[in-house]
Amino acid sequence: MAASGEAFRELLELLRDADQTFLAGPRAVEGEQAIAEGYRHLTHLLGYAFDLYLEGDAARPAFTPLASPAQKILGDNVDSLYHFAPLDGRRSYRIRGIAGNHVYLAFCVYGGKPDGEWSERVVANLSQRDIRFGPSGEFEISLTPEQLRGAANHVKLEPDAVCVIVREYFADRRRARPALLEIDTMTLEPPPPLGDEALARRLRAVATFVRETLNFTPIPPLPEPNVLLPPTPWSPSAPGWGTPDNIYSLGAFALGPDEALIVEGRSPRCTYWGVQLWNRYMQSLDYRYHRVSINGTQAELEPDGSFRIAIAGRDPGSPNWLDTAGHAEGLFFCRWLQADELPSPLATRVVKLR
Repeated sequence: MAASGEAFRELLELLRDADQTFLAGPRAVEGEQAIAEGYRHLTHLLGYAFDLYLEGDAARPAFTPLASPAQKILGDNVDSLYHFAPLDGRRSYRIRGIAGNHVYLAFCVYGGKPDGEWSERVVANLSQRDIRFGPSGEFEISLTPEQLRGAANHVKLEPDAVCVIVREYFADRRRARPALLEIDTMTLEPPPPLGDEALARRLRAVATFVRETLNFTPIPPLPEPNVLLPPTPWSPSAPGWGTPDNIYSLGAFALGPDEALIVEGRSPRCTYWGVQLWNRYMQSLDYRYHRVSINGTQAELEPDGSFRIAIAGRDPGSPNWLDTAGHAEGLFFCRWLQADELPSPLATRVVKLR
């Protein structure tokens, strides 16, 4: 049998039992809705795995979107756009772009193994605070194995560099004007025909990415619902494509039809802060039809500068209402971007709706 045939059958075997990650064991979900979302998440995950690791080529990279309003993986932020491009730490690349109306723009290079495994570390992170822009927002970033001393917008690649992820955050996603981006190698060559062994390697990278992602999705039940874990800076040892610019706080909500979860606190000075709702698969709830996220620009603050956000299945009369979009249970997630200090823990309480 051809090597690609063997790899294809290995992928099918993985997918055959992939639903057991949410049907059985300590991370099992309950209810028709959560199970349906589990199967839908599997299709999203497989689709992105094909885009990133079957079609992705570090010798001829292109930016691939990592989330859309309908297809999501890996903890998307409603106010953000994400793009992924594969890298080979031995090659040199050039990123060209024209900035949009972001509040944050960053290029994070990750290191690890080029086989679909989760990245092991951050090689470099270049944000809008570091990038030198031209008068019309134009910029160019070089990524090379050699250190270019004195060069503006330069990233030194380490041998284990495997990908770059672009993050754009917006104060108002509906009025977002995304950056124009392109990436190419500095020594572009036509691709050879895709052979059997090369296709087999790519199919196995697809399987590895799916398997590793299923190792932590769905998120296991948290010890106590309706409370937030303390704000925690990004950890270099945590799996996934987190950014060192973010501080995170996670909680689970479980609400009856006549209940609302109130989240109260204040934010330190930062580039961006927001609260949003996910399902257990780290997918934002359907923001096309429901308000499931609010950020510091959108929130109506109290006279003392603090905020009070209400999470509920129907409008509680709060200007800062987040709609659970028909979910009695799910996750709520807070992030602070480029914060001057660690935020104080947010207070939560459940109240009855009138």
